[in-house]
Amino acid sequence: MPSFTALLHLDVAGLETFADEWATVHRKLKEARTGFHDDVVKPLHEDHWRGKSGRTAQDYCDRVQLDIDALDKEVKSLRKFLDTEADGATGRGGVKGLAGLKLRAENLQRDATDEGMRITDSGKVEWSVMYDPDGPEGYKVPDERRKTANALEKRVRKLLDDAAEDDDWLEKSLKVIFGTVGNFEAENRKFGIVEPTAKDRQVHNQLNNVAYYFATMKGWPTAAGLVKHYLEGTGKPVEVEPQQMMDDIPAFRKDVDDTLDDDVRKRGDGPFTTEWSSTAPDPEDGDRSTEWFYALNHFQYRLVGEKEGDEINYHVEVQKRYDWGIPSEHRATVSGGGPGPFGMDLEQADIAHLHSSGMARDFDVSGSSDEMRAHS
Repeated sequence: MPSFTALLHLDVAGLETFADEWATVHRKLKEARTGFHDDVVKPLHEDHWRGKSGRTAQDYCDRVQLDIDALDKEVKSLRKFLDTEADGATGRGGVKGLAGLKLRAENLQRDATDEGMRITDSGKVEWSVMYDPDGPEGYKVPDERRKTANALEKRVRKLLDDAAEDDDWLEKSLKVIFGTVGNFEAENRKFGIVEPTAKDRQVHNQLNNVAYYFATMKGWPTAAGLVKHYLEGTGKPVEVEPQQMMDDIPAFRKDVDDTLDDDVRKRGDGPFTTEWSSTAPDPEDGDRSTEWFYALNHFQYRLVGEKEGDEINYHVEVQKRYDWGIPSEHRATVSGGGPGPFGMDLEQADIAHLHSSGMARDFDVSGSSDEMRAHS
């Protein structure tokens, strides 16, 4: 956990500079990619080198070019990640992220100094006071100081907890942002570009066990079915029922109702199509929401219909690309937090690599509800 003193002396500008230096790496990678394409890949294809050896050489060089593209994408992602993490904004001058934590520490330090108090590294607020215990109001002085110190300490603890959470997020994200030798090819999301490895087969078996656990132990046919469909590798689209999803997911139902209130009801008469919006199940809403959390997590929805007077006829459409996190998205692990298949930690890029090796395949999920009616 970061200490209070560490937050006070946090070099946010240094992190911004470090992020900017990755722009140079990006530029050099682009130059290398252009040179490799013009000097190697293009002539190799244009010379029409025939036979098995020619195809092998072309495939190999195409793969090298894809790997350069993947590395460049990860470099750009790292630069943006560090830049945004530094102050919550692209570029400089933001007041969120690490800069926001430092600002809160500075404000707390100033408040403590104004009160004649001191904040320790661990977040304790120390104070002392001289008073006349025999004075008419003397007994009140320690209590008032203690209340002030306790209020300050509560704010300090909240700051340190937020900093620890951010520090943990940084550590986990940076570990996976460039991927590994085993899942690097997942970056470009191309299907079947490498041969399956022993690691792929292990992850495939683990994910198959998760699907079995969902189906038999949890009674979650939708979550299990989507995992199985991914592992079957057909890539065929899957249709879901938005009406059932609204019944199962209170958070989704609320978002649809909010869209009606905040958008559709404010429109004039005529056909309408709202923008795609993101929504997600809240596992705190019960077992059905929890299943959809593990089935899809976030997905998009929109309302399509026609408004005439105070009557609104509409249907709800949903969409989602069922895929897993690639390294540049720094979505670290999927964890059930316990023993058995549901508790296994699986790095998302390892699951995504099943698509790269042809052992599984990404697919589209979509659906459209029946016609519904509402009033303005």
